Amino acid sequence: MRKKFALLSALAIGAAALVTYQPGFKVGFFNGWWYLEWAGTMDLPRYLIQFFDPRNVTQGYRPVQGLYVFVQYLLFRFNFDGFYLTHMLLHAANSILLFLIVARLGKRGRLALIAGLVYAVSPVYSLAVFWHAVVDPLSTFFYLLTILLWTVYQETLRARHWTMTFVAYLFALFSKEVAAFLPFVLFLVERWFYHRKPDWRILARQYAPLLVLYLPYTLLELNVQTRGEFVGQFGFTIGPHMLTNLMPYLAVLAFPWTAEMPGEAAYYIWLAIAALVYLGVMLYKRSTTLLFLAMVALLNIVLLLGFPLDYFNTRYLYTSTMVSAVLIAAVSELALRTLGQRRVAALLASAIVAVIVVASSARVADAAAGLAEFTRQIRVPFRDISRQHPTFPDDTLLYFVYSPNTRVWDYQGLSFVRYGTGVKVDGTDSGNRANLRGHNAAFVYYFDPTGRPIELPVEKEIKTRVSVALPVSYAAPITLDSVQVVSATIQRGKALVVLLDWSASATVDKDYALFVHLVDRNGENIAGYDGPPKRGESPTTTWRRGQLIVEAVVLPVASDAPLGDNYRLEVGMYDPATMQRLSFSNGAGDVVVIQPFAVVAEP
Repeated sequence: MRKKFALLSALAIGAAALVTYQPGFKVGFFNGWWYLEWAGTMDLPRYLIQFFDPRNVTQGYRPVQGLYVFVQYLLFRFNFDGFYLTHMLLHAANSILLFLIVARLGKRGRLALIAGLVYAVSPVYSLAVFWHAVVDPLSTFFYLLTILLWTVYQETLRARHWTMTFVAYLFALFSKEVAAFLPFVLFLVERWFYHRKPDWRILARQYAPLLVLYLPYTLLELNVQTRGEFVGQFGFTIGPHMLTNLMPYLAVLAFPWTAEMPGEAAYYIWLAIAALVYLGVMLYKRSTTLLFLAMVALLNIVLLLGFPLDYFNTRYLYTSTMVSAVLIAAVSELALRTLGQRRVAALLASAIVAVIVVASSARVADAAAGLAEFTRQIRVPFRDISRQHPTFPDDTLLYFVYSPNTRVWDYQGLSFVRYGTGVKVDGTDSGNRANLRGHNAAFVYYFDPTGRPIELPVEKEIKTRVSVALPVSYAAPITLDSVQVVSATIQRGKALVVLLDWSASATVDKDYALFVHLVDRNGENIAGYDGPPKRGESPTTTWRRGQLIVEAVVLPVASDAPLGDNYRLEVGMYDPATMQRLSFSNGAGDVVVIQPFAVVAEP
């Protein structure tokens, strides 16, 4: 391949990637805020410990990603454009690396160019590029760099090229777990593309340093993953279900223009046809190249298959989509060679590339617009709060109750960027016990039907009394550990927010309902909730022994509710089948009463 062609092709591929993914600048930060918080609050030694000490790691041992984020933070602070630019440049570099690898192994510059262009503009993995916290563009860079350097080593057999390959492999391995299969991929490259005759002494010298890492690395990853967040949340099992889980991923690779989980039968019909054709050609031609491509695609997703399909996301195909790009390029190249005439071939090639680039770019732009709207909705409630409060007193707690669109970690990240470490954020979806009065100031936010946050300042020195000592146990294996109310004074037209902490001492055999009533001196209910805990999201039969159940109840008080200061709050549980209340285990009652509360006019 001529240097001029290689340079122009690399520039074209890089430009295609940058132009196609330029709409992602509209997305902004979302999720993954903890990286920014760590970079913004820790000095370098503490930050390195956070990523290099496996006891601190819950999402895979990836210290290279930690270093990458820290460098980004030093350069850009909280400027999303800088973070996204580096992600986009990595993606462009990956597309160019794919071009160079295909050109070296396939010896066909045009095929390599088409493969690089198709991969550069693919919409399949768009979320992996848009999302600043996703490691795939970084890990794939070192993955491809390792393969490229290995091809250089195979052609020169110089020690310095082997050393460069080994260093790239280390960076790949400590970027993401799929790099553990790289030694096998490198071995196949050597055997099937460079046709080296096996010499055990040479093989030992080449591969022993790569393989010697396997035992400690495997033990390290097992330690991290067995207590990891994803394994704990989704569960990971090995069995026949892995084949079923594989099908949607293969369906996307067979039609690499969708960023959603394939649900229509047409995807799987096409997958079956494509797989039969692929297998037939591979066997008929005895093509080790096709076998190699299939193995690379599978090895980069095999670690996902033990998770349930709830875990499915096309962003996990960031590396495997390279194979789809190469196959599309191979089919295009075959068609062009069959046509024979250079002018017709050139025109057709240009048309194919143009259609792919335009269609893929449109899909990427749509994905960016959809994600940008999603992140805008995430930021809207916090935007309203920050406009109302340019600053907060130091050691302020913001507590969010059943936020409809924004999760607590997004509030935490947005708050950290806006207010720094002086404001703490928590909410019902964190599962943590609230400590409303353990801070200098605190505000609780519930949401109206439109999703707008309603602010309630926490009354610091509240003078309510509780009728029984907490925690109190019930006749069923249920304990009410604590009750917190935001304020003893309730404005008409607003709500009383009650936080309840429950736990179970054993398996609960019935789905009990919760009642929380605000009643006047005559026992008349003026606001109340009757229903399953956590709005039906946590039936009592699902409670595990020792699990903390953080419940919040919002009791809207009507704008014409009678004024007065003799209200009380009644809390308890009952069997909805019989309406019989669940009594305390000591038989001394069945309701927890908190009083007094006052209903006052709106200011």
